[in-house]
Amino acid sequence: MFISPFDTLRVLPRKLMMEVWRRLNTGLNENEPWEPLADVYETNNDYFVFVELPGVKKEDIVLTIDKNKLCIRGNKTRKIDGDEEKTLFSECLYGSFEKVIEFAEEIEEDNVNAELQIGLLKITLPKKLVSVGKRIVVSGE
Repeated sequence: MFISPFDTLRVLPRKLMMEVWRRLNTGLNENEPWEPLADVYETNNDYFVFVELPGVKKEDIVLTIDKNKLCIRGNKTRKIDGDEEKTLFSECLYGSFEKVIEFAEEIEEDNVNAELQIGLLKITLPKKLVSVGKRIVVSGE
C-alpha cells in the first residue's frame, strides 16, 4: 500500500503539528524574536493592520513607521514567575516579538492611529496623498 507524504501530514498528532508551527514561527533558538499573526487590508485611502497580541500590554508595544514600512516590536512576558514554578506544558509564545510590514505606498506618518483592545492591535495607516498633476496655463503671446 502506498502512503503519500500528504497522508502522513494528515495523521500527525495535533500537538506535533503545533510544535512544527512554533519552530517555524520562533526559529530553533528561544532567544530569537517571534512574529505575531496579522491581517492587512487596504482601501483607496488607508491601510488597516490587525495584529493578534493576547496577553501583551500597550506599554510593551513599540510601533515605528518610516515612509512605507511599519515595524511592530514588543515583549510578551510569562504570567507566572517564581522559583517554585514547574512547567507542565507550554503552548504560548513568550519573549520579544517583531513584525515588519512594507506597503506599496508611503504612509501619512502624522495621522497613524493604533488601538489595543482585548488582545487585538488595530492600526490605521492613511496613505500619503500623491499629487496627480496640474495643468499650467502658459501666459504671454
